[in-house]
Amino acid sequence: MKLNKIIVSLFLSTNSSVLYANEKGSELIEPMMVTIPAGSFQMGDIDEEDAQPIHNVTLPEFSLGKYEVTVKEFRHFVEETGYKMPSECTHQLNGWFSYGKTDGTWENNSLNTNDFQPVNCIGWQAANAYTQWLAKETGLPYRLPSEAEWEYAARAGTSSKYYFGDDPEQSLVCEYENTADLTGENILQRDSNTSYVNFFNGKSSCVDHSAYASIVGMYKSNPFGLHDMLSNVVEFIADCYKDNYKGVQNNGQPWTDQACEYRVARGGSWHWNTFPVGRRGALGEDFVGAVEGFRIALDGVRPTVSSNTKKFVKELKIAQRSEQLKRDAMLPYPDSVKNLTINQEKGLVILNWDKSLQTDIESYRIYRNAASGSTFKLLAANIVGTTFKDANIDHHRYEYTVVAVRQHQQSDYSNTVKTQAPWVHAPGRIEAEAAAELSGSSVARTTDIDGKYNLTGPGGIGDKAIVDYQLEVAQSGNYNLSYRVAAPRDTEGFTLLVNGKELAVEKVTKTGGYNEWQTQTGAAIYLKKGKNKLTLRSRDKNWKLNWLNLTQA
Repeated sequence: MKLNKIIVSLFLSTNSSVLYANEKGSELIEPMMVTIPAGSFQMGDIDEEDAQPIHNVTLPEFSLGKYEVTVKEFRHFVEETGYKMPSECTHQLNGWFSYGKTDGTWENNSLNTNDFQPVNCIGWQAANAYTQWLAKETGLPYRLPSEAEWEYAARAGTSSKYYFGDDPEQSLVCEYENTADLTGENILQRDSNTSYVNFFNGKSSCVDHSAYASIVGMYKSNPFGLHDMLSNVVEFIADCYKDNYKGVQNNGQPWTDQACEYRVARGGSWHWNTFPVGRRGALGEDFVGAVEGFRIALDGVRPTVSSNTKKFVKELKIAQRSEQLKRDAMLPYPDSVKNLTINQEKGLVILNWDKSLQTDIESYRIYRNAASGSTFKLLAANIVGTTFKDANIDHHRYEYTVVAVRQHQQSDYSNTVKTQAPWVHAPGRIEAEAAAELSGSSVARTTDIDGKYNLTGPGGIGDKAIVDYQLEVAQSGNYNLSYRVAAPRDTEGFTLLVNGKELAVEKVTKTGGYNEWQTQTGAAIYLKKGKNKLTLRSRDKNWKLNWLNLTQA
């Protein structure tokens, strides 16, 4: 009986805090805030078309969250209010993010693993609802920051590209931000067979020790004492998005409209290399993704820190220390492989490189691009020598690079080498990926019933894309052009040039979508016998190309 009483007593004692915590508001965590001094600054960026004109903005004193709102903070809002959160989120890695939404929520998605990471998979509406709930519960006018407040706070009195300088070599950023780096490259290749190379704005030349979202506050703050302002997750802003700064107010108030199609998003995420402070983004209010979160703003001086906030800060410091110890225990990444060379012999590619000077290198890995400008994918692993032969090649241009491996960590890539540009023929079918050179587009596996690859990009082939082919014509004469395309809308298509001379302008008509392919008929063109340079110059975006075909008229 005494033992039972002791057990009951212990049970009541250990659960008393839980019972108290279940009372309304007892677990509410007010964000750690930083007081931002009043002042003026030049808002905008001469290098960003939608961030002009540059204009002077004067702001009163206000406060901004020291960190992005975490999963732990957000959880109490959902539990207290029963707010209906999205049940789908663009978050799964499949090469890169799947274009469609997939199962995943703010507390259960493949990219968030810790309560002290910034909350994601929420969307603008839930972020705004959180601020309204927090304001009601505390009696303080918490809100999302205006775009001007965010940029002023992010610049923190600086005028450089980033608040830590211009960083042209991209070597300083890893001290301040969780960005696309060598750590991310290692993990992304391991998890999803994809790369930052040739993706959007590339990767930095340093190591930040985080492949996905990081526990908040792990990196150096900006001069105002704010953390993760340019990366970790993109941050939702109060303003409606407009594509320039014409007619905006100079007092820092958010620009809003009754019909707000898009909201401003600022900063970058772990998913991209670091954006300049002046870079702007736009997201629909109903978009729910895994690289977007938010931080809190408040008029005036930061409030007194509550007891729950103090408890949260202690727990956060423990999580930060634990994470830092793990990062400190990581071995340095191996040095890059030097002097990669390539030779081609009758359909065989032969690669050679210098043996690593580091004696503990265990092996090498070979990465290959399906075509110049595409994404490096693992071709071979556990190579112990310094020679590799590739007999599995098609009739288009490949790129190769090599990394050194030690305890599952791979070095940055070696220099890149390319196979010789192929010759395509007329009459005949020209595979889109057989380009000698291309820009403004990338190569991807095709969804068409015929062919291996197609040309595409983030929004299809870019509107300034240029694709060059080495064309050998068997006989002078007129040739009929046709092409296999996919397009969700009518587009201005492309201009076709031979040896720099414009021969045709081809409009690509809608096929029903990016996965709906159609063969369309083009112009008749005259070609001279012999070797020529065939060029496609894109005149619009939102189209993809599988192949061209030239038949004698």
